[in-house]
Amino acid sequence: MMRGNMMQWVGRLVAAVFLVGVVALTGAVVVLVRQAEGIPPWPVFMGVVGMVALILLAGACLALISIAGSAQRSAEALRRMAIRGAELRPVGPAVPEAAADPIGPFTPKNLQEVPKKADPAPTRPARPAGRSLVAER
Repeated sequence: MMRGNMMQWVGRLVAAVFLVGVVALTGAVVVLVRQAEGIPPWPVFMGVVGMVALILLAGACLALISIAGSAQRSAEALRRMAIRGAELRPVGPAVPEAAADPIGPFTPKNLQEVPKKADPAPTRPARPAGRSLVAER
């Protein structure tokens, strides 16, 4: 049996390509700098730009893989919840009609319920007569 799922292997592949790219880019910059008379700014600048591009692309790929893995785990959790809800639902001739409704927070019956009116806010106590405001109109 394969250890890990496909998302993990794609992540490992992205990391391997990133490392190979860093090694190749560093080697190319070192070779260009050694061949030059003095320190040429162009190969060094392009090496830095290439390194930034590699880092950004690898980060974006790993972020997308992470999002896909989270979505996959969420879908599996929802599937398990649906199966567990189907197991908990009573089935048979003695079941009343209300109990045959699906169990869950978003059933049409629950969405149609109107919340009870809350009690009105308590009234403020009367202000003591001996005190006055700081500023009066």
